[in-house]
Amino acid sequence: MSELVLSNARLPDGRIADISIDQGIITHIGSSENADRVINCRNRLCIPAATDMHVHMRDGSQSAKETWKTGTQAAAAGGVATVVDQPNTIPPMDTVENFLERAALASKESFCHFGINGSVNEHADIAGLTEAGVLAFGEMFAAPSSYGSALTVEVIRDSLKTIADQNMLVTVHAEEVIPGEIHNLAEHARSRPISGEIQTIRLVQNLAPKNAKLHICHVSGAEAFEAIKGSFEVAPHHLFLSYEKTYPENTFWKMNPPLRSKKERLHLIQNFAKIPVVASDHAPHTIQEKSQPFSAAAPSGVPGVETMLPLLMNAVEQRTITLNDVIAKTVINPCRILGIPAPSLTPGSRADLAVYADTPIKISGESLHSECGWTPYEGMSGLFPETTVIGGVPVWHEREFTRGGGQMWKNTKAKQLRRKE
Repeated sequence: MSELVLSNARLPDGRIADISIDQGIITHIGSSENADRVINCRNRLCIPAATDMHVHMRDGSQSAKETWKTGTQAAAAGGVATVVDQPNTIPPMDTVENFLERAALASKESFCHFGINGSVNEHADIAGLTEAGVLAFGEMFAAPSSYGSALTVEVIRDSLKTIADQNMLVTVHAEEVIPGEIHNLAEHARSRPISGEIQTIRLVQNLAPKNAKLHICHVSGAEAFEAIKGSFEVAPHHLFLSYEKTYPENTFWKMNPPLRSKKERLHLIQNFAKIPVVASDHAPHTIQEKSQPFSAAAPSGVPGVETMLPLLMNAVEQRTITLNDVIAKTVINPCRILGIPAPSLTPGSRADLAVYADTPIKISGESLHSECGWTPYEGMSGLFPETTVIGGVPVWHEREFTRGGGQMWKNTKAKQLRRKE
């Protein structure tokens, strides 16, 4: 007897089958027998649930923006089974003590799988954090952003060598900031140009040792692709939003790297096939914070973990991208880069699955689950999952949440290296 069966699920190849799950693992795909629980998928599409390798879960002193509970509920409701928390937290993840405290909080509150990255700064205990179980390091700030100061060339060089010696991945925030006041979205884009991203990417790559494992975060322009030697990601807001689509001083659309022009956004979409990973850069702030003046006070960042897959799946429905592309960029590639097993629709795989509705709906901040209570995608169409199974548990089903399927991902590459030594 199986613990759970997803009956009448439509697989990506078009087949209709039952998916039997026991102890968090897919045991059979085909006809099913008895089960403790059966969820009838009614011929709806079932695909592996996503891994979002770039989120900021806030909590602690920033719990008005987001908590591990609300952020991971948002993830599950958006078809995401694993989130990777970036370390520009308060306090930063630069000591083993801070990391272990955050890991304990996440283990208690999270509704999905999670990993926590270690900070990169002049004080960071790289070796200790690796041993303690951080999944990766960074995002390493080669430019300033909200709650992240730019590192010096010397700190970048030394940190990259130390992280490479630990056989660990480092994720990089690469921008160049032109000094001066900014008052609107177009000025913000000019102050952090794509050309600056390219220059900073090249700088970091030149400073890195040959054995470094680099991943470039939130690349905002297709012109940068050819400069990147390792892996990289693109955020949904750079694919679906451009600054001409709103009023110039809209602080709710302010983020780093900035939104680009419609022409640059379309160029990014035209090169969608070259993008290895789509990651949300989920960076929530309160409505009160985002309502401050544009020039300096309003922080950069937007929520996005719950809407990333619905936006992409709606694009699949519109036939502007393929389902295989979505699975590759949100499931297979991020897991490969992070060194964690990717879920799949095969017996023996971890049961991380999302069953999608047939019809897109209008996105509304009021119906989403992030603590911040708003979205930059208000009024846009999204195809949302009706059920998200994480570790064999229907964490999101019939608009209700259930905890119990998530686990913490730790690095394995460093441990493999130590065994060889």
